[in-house]
Amino acid sequence: MYLLYNLLLIIATVLTLPVFCLYVLITGKHREGLRQRLGFISSRIPDDPSLKPRLWIHACSVGEVIAISPIITEIKRIYPSSCIVVSNTTRSGHGFAKKALKDVSSYLYFPLDLGWVVGRALRAVSPDMFIVSETEIWPNFLRTAKRLGIKTIMVNGRISVRSFGSYMKVRFFIKRVLQNFDIMSMIMESDADRIISMGASPDRVLINGNSKYDRLADQVHPGFEEEIREILSISREDKVFIAGSTRTGEEEIVVEAYLRFIKVHPDMLMIIVPRHIERTREIEELLRKNSLGFVLKTERDKGKMKRDKPVIVIDTIGDLFKVYSVGTIVFCGGSLVPLGGQNVLEAAAWGKVVFYGPSMEDFLDAREILERVGAGIEIKDADDLVETGIKLLKDPERLRSLGEAGREAVMANRGSARRNAELIKELLEGKT
Repeated sequence: MYLLYNLLLIIATVLTLPVFCLYVLITGKHREGLRQRLGFISSRIPDDPSLKPRLWIHACSVGEVIAISPIITEIKRIYPSSCIVVSNTTRSGHGFAKKALKDVSSYLYFPLDLGWVVGRALRAVSPDMFIVSETEIWPNFLRTAKRLGIKTIMVNGRISVRSFGSYMKVRFFIKRVLQNFDIMSMIMESDADRIISMGASPDRVLINGNSKYDRLADQVHPGFEEEIREILSISREDKVFIAGSTRTGEEEIVVEAYLRFIKVHPDMLMIIVPRHIERTREIEELLRKNSLGFVLKTERDKGKMKRDKPVIVIDTIGDLFKVYSVGTIVFCGGSLVPLGGQNVLEAAAWGKVVFYGPSMEDFLDAREILERVGAGIEIKDADDLVETGIKLLKDPERLRSLGEAGREAVMANRGSARRNAELIKELLEGKT
């Protein structure tokens, strides 16, 4: 099966790589990571033999970087002189990692999953252990790491209902790939059950929660709220409707909801934070179409425009968590369209009641935590959002108490980062 996988991968590479290289030459985009994606990374790796152990941690994009941060902190507590190499797949993840992660020796782009490429990369880094955040399963990389005697662990492992169906279609292959993991540390019991059904050895599967919660608890700081209020000119008396991590098809729904909110609360503001800032122009057109004045955060950052419009579009990366701090009514996107949802606990950590659609397959643990205390509310459309939102706005004490219950639930789920770091220590020292 590896033969077929590699054959398909080679064909895909031959067909797409020339086009990609031409795109890089013309636009200049992705140039910084091209050599690294091809495995040429030796110059990026520290040469100091006193930095031990050497750990390669992979966090695909921004969300995974956020989740891995507290684990890195705990690893550094255990191994102060460790050499930590962090890789990412996306440009946004790579840029965010450089900005957000401390105590990291080197930042890389993850190599293409071609045998000779991953072999070159692994020999260049020469890690004692490879740690992957969430569920990035790269067959050639994992097999090569195993052959080179590199211990491999998955942390914050999750298998969504959607991805589980896809994996089960190729279970005969995935089962072999999963044998390359020494340990799979999953978020919740359902994730563990699914990965075992996919072929993972039950004795290698553990449940340790999600380290993202640790970071959320630590990141809630009054200074962040004051910073955002000042930048966006939002007072504590303002009612603010936040639509976070929105995807195509959701902005129309939240704009419809906002137009109905302001019939009852004329001074309410709206902040839209698209999941992909490349879609900012689409959102601008939608707002113009609905005669809604707006300002971009980048314009506010540069001091070019006063915040005298009712709508703010956040066209910067990494600000969503801080923005949630000023919300009164919060909707978390990727959930009214079938995309599995986003991390609703980011808003809950600030004591906000969170609304979301029915598609939360990728964040079932987070949804369960909030719904258990009434701080998470599922909606199916703008009608649901407006009806429930207005009821809560009429009862601010209930809105506050439900939000506080959600915040306390987030705080109660801390500890995953420490458990995973201890597990990494045990595996490195041969105790697991």
